[in-house]
Parts: sequence; C-alpha cells; structure tokens
Amino acid sequence: MIKKKKIGVLGGGQLGMFLCIAAKRIGKEITVYSESSEFSAEKFANNYFIGKYLDFSKMDKFLNEVDLVTIETENIPLDTLHYINKKKPLFPSLFAIEKAQHRDKEKEFLNVVVGLRTANYRLINSYSDLLEAFNDFEKKTIIKSCEQGYDGKNQYTINSQNINEFRNFNFNDFIAEEIVEFKKEISVIVYRDIYGNVMNYPPVENNHKDKILSETIFPAKINKKSHEKAICYAKRIICSLNMVGLLAVEMFLLKNNDIIINELAPRPHNSGHWTLDCCDLNQFDNLILTICGYKVQQPKINTPRCKMINIIGENYNKINNFKDYKFYDYYKKKVLPKRKMGHLIKKFE
Repeated sequence: MIKKKKIGVLGGGQLGMFLCIAAKRIGKEITVYSESSEFSAEKFANNYFIGKYLDFSKMDKFLNEVDLVTIETENIPLDTLHYINKKKPLFPSLFAIEKAQHRDKEKEFLNVVVGLRTANYRLINSYSDLLEAFNDFEKKTIIKSCEQGYDGKNQYTINSQNINEFRNFNFNDFIAEEIVEFKKEISVIVYRDIYGNVMNYPPVENNHKDKILSETIFPAKINKKSHEKAICYAKRIICSLNMVGLLAVEMFLLKNNDIIINELAPRPHNSGHWTLDCCDLNQFDNLILTICGYKVQQPKINTPRCKMINIIGENYNKINNFKDYKFYDYYKKKVLPKRKMGHLIKKFE
C-alpha cells in the first residue's frame, strides 16, 4: 500500500496541535481546518483554512490539499462528514463518528451491538418523562444533551430541590441517565491499523472537578482482572466499530468490580496526554501511523508511574507553582473559566 503523506485535520485545538507535531516527525504534512480564527495548531500546521464546517466551497479547497482526513473532535455536522466521505478517505469512519457524537446512538450501539453495559438511561422529551425517569432511577439522575455535551456542557444533575426548575426546560434531544456510584473512573486508549491489528495503552485513572477532567494517573490502581477486562472491552468496541484509528473508552469501575462504559471518543483524548512523555510512541503518533497505512506495534512505556494535571481557566496563572512538572502550553490567547489552557506532566520512579 502507498503510504499517505498529506493529512487533513478537522479542528485546530490542542489535539490538532499535537497531531501536527507527531506528523512532522515522520515526514507527513498536515493541513488544518478550523472554525475559529484563533487556534492552537496555527503555528504547527503546514497549512490551514479558517471557515465554517458547512462552507463547502472552502471545504473543497481544504480537501484539494490533502490525501485523507481525520478529526480532533467528533462534534462536526453530519452533512459535512457525508460530504467529505464522498471525496476523501475519512478516519475514523463516518459510522464511528456518528455513533460517538450522539449519546443515544452511542449507548444503543454499546448495549445492543457490542453487548456491553452503560448506565441506565432513556430519551426524554418532556417534564413528565423526566419525572418518570427520576423516580425510576431512585432520584439519582443527570440529564445530558445528546450532542455537544463535552466537559460538562449541557449537563444538569437533577435532585428533589431543583427538579421543579425544569418544568419549562427544552428537552429536545436529551437523555436522562441514572447516576452511577463507582469506585473509579478509568479509560483505555486502543488503536487499530488497516490490517486489523489492535494495540492498546494501559488503563489510567481519571479524576474530575466540575465535570472536567482534572488529572490522569498512570497506572490505574485496579486489580489484574479489572485491568484485563478494561482492555478487552476497549478492543471489543473498536473492532465492533470496524474503525481504523484511535479510540478512547471511558469506563466506570463499580464497587463490585464490574465495568460499565461511559463514553467513547474516536480520536486522541485528554486522558492520553501522559503518553507524550512516557511512551516511545504517543497517542498522536499512533493515530498518524494507523491512518497512513503503517502496521502498528504495542507501545513501550518508559516510566513506572506518572501524573497528568490539566491547567484550566485561571489556573493558567499558577503554573509556576508546579516547578517539578513539565508544562505543555496550548497557546490560547484568552483565559476563560473551564477552558483547557495546557497540561502538566510528572514522571515518578
């Protein structure tokens, strides 16, 4: 197979930035398409276009510059993805992106097609639907938009004190989900090449603040059986999607050591940033290799333990407090609440 050289990336945030860096190391060119005029990948891309995803005239110019297209966010209009899919190879597949960008489709796929478990959930269209779910889920309920609900956006925890406030809420395309009591939240990143080889990074442990990932700890402190089960589940999902590329699988480890699936991200993931410093090939390297037609290998890990800390919002001004950590700047000009500004990494012997 001819190895592809010119890669298009939809999205120019920090994930796109790291993809540019990874691509250049093996002689690949990256062209970024960004909806924002200020984007982290600007200094690192070989070329870039700024425009709306639904501007097909500009999208054509972007597509003329690349051999294939990948994503740094799954939140892209389906019309755009269908348009691209007719003109250039799209990684991951349209099928995988479509499942991951819509909570109801994602959960149905996981429960029915893959045969794994998610938290109990249901589509809701009205306040009466919410009341029914609230009672059925023993008043442990969160509602989430099916689309554009990352980093806690469009998510609301429901309780007896605030439920009346949602009488006039627009429930269009929302689900109600039972809140799960879990021991740990973990994630596994797997990647699959065009030859069907599936490799993985080990499970990591994730901690959140205000529904945004705060820190990732490698390795996850879980027993061997849970470790193996988490990897098995992630591999099973990427094979069920029949996708080429990289997939992050967020999971809940329950008190009885069962594992249920929380969310999928068919792209590089925040919880994989530790691989930048602790592996011979990081998550961005392996995404580039898979989509360009290379046979992939299991990563080699060069440290027994490490921690990744997200720098969010005004904490950007406190990075000097972490003198023994390595800092990665995302080059975002505006410091905003809940905005990821960079991350810190520390390896432990």
